[in-house]
Amino acid sequence: MHVAIVGGGLVGAAAAVAAQQLGWQVTLLERGPSPLAAAPSALWDLRISSVHQRNVNWLQQLGVWSLVAPSRYLPYDALSVTTCDRQQLDFTAAEVNEPQLGVMVENNALVRACWEYLASQPQVTCRAACDIHQFDIKNKTIDVKGGEPIHYDLLLGADGVNSVVAKAAGIGVRGWDYGMRCLLAVAEVKQSIAAQTWEIFRPEGPYALLPLQENLACLIDYRAEQDWRGKDESQVKAALKETFTPHIGPFKLQNFASFPLRRQRALRYYDERGVVLLGDAAHGIHPLAGQGVNLGFVDVQVLLQALRTQPMAQALAHYEQQQMRVNQRMMRAMDAIHIGFRSPHLIPRFAVASGLAAVSLVKPLKRHIVRAAMGWE
Repeated sequence: MHVAIVGGGLVGAAAAVAAQQLGWQVTLLERGPSPLAAAPSALWDLRISSVHQRNVNWLQQLGVWSLVAPSRYLPYDALSVTTCDRQQLDFTAAEVNEPQLGVMVENNALVRACWEYLASQPQVTCRAACDIHQFDIKNKTIDVKGGEPIHYDLLLGADGVNSVVAKAAGIGVRGWDYGMRCLLAVAEVKQSIAAQTWEIFRPEGPYALLPLQENLACLIDYRAEQDWRGKDESQVKAALKETFTPHIGPFKLQNFASFPLRRQRALRYYDERGVVLLGDAAHGIHPLAGQGVNLGFVDVQVLLQALRTQPMAQALAHYEQQQMRVNQRMMRAMDAIHIGFRSPHLIPRFAVASGLAAVSLVKPLKRHIVRAAMGWE
């Protein structure tokens, strides 16, 4: 089988690795430059993912994790959540007798590792800076500028929330803006940072820390659109200093950027003419719990397992049925947290407080949540 994959980021590149290991011919098409075209930057990129342990194990099995630069990922063993009412709940890997919950990894480093692996596989063609002229979905052909048409048996769209594959297949989307922006900043910290991630909620939006190295962290601050848009460097530094200094002490920013928050889902995950959507092309989720890339990796695993054991039409229907249910449940959970944890009203605040108290007291429930955070439930 020949699989064409549009989108060479985390999900698309990992899908290419997994597909070729099934013995299939793979063509990976990426609009941007090759991740291998330039040497890695000395500084961490702002695009960082929290990959849970189940997916780390999968990437190890694929043989790509060993290619990730050790300086660009950090295992973490605990996470904590603090509500607007200062109620705190901690979760640790030790509670389920595991050494770690997952890893924080630079997206670029993981994508680079996948492309390095793919470069050594004879049945894989990676085409970067690829300009797709048009899709012929009916005849399963992709016309690319300056090249021969690409004929495929299965087309995977892993090209993000503005998926050209979804548009070509006539798959509609539904979604809305949250009216908020997420600001990301990489900061050098004088005090040593524990290998733990935390998130604190407040009425104007939560803020969080992702550990990257002993003295390096990713700072995340969610605020209303107007609070971040158009702010200059001095204003951003002042806001972050006020928020994070009480928790981590003095720090120096390396870089920062913000992006708007949007929730979006495809109305269908596949087209019977041999088209499938994966990752953000199928479901753009609130980044509150860092589950976007994890959901995308699981999409790949479920799809390829179905294709190994069932005829294509049956496999694609199975993939959509299973993953649409799972992903929409996660999207609704993120919406509930986004609204409930920062609500000024007594009823949702009471519900949150009661829920966290129950989790703290009922140890089997807490262990279930920890295992879910690791991708095992």
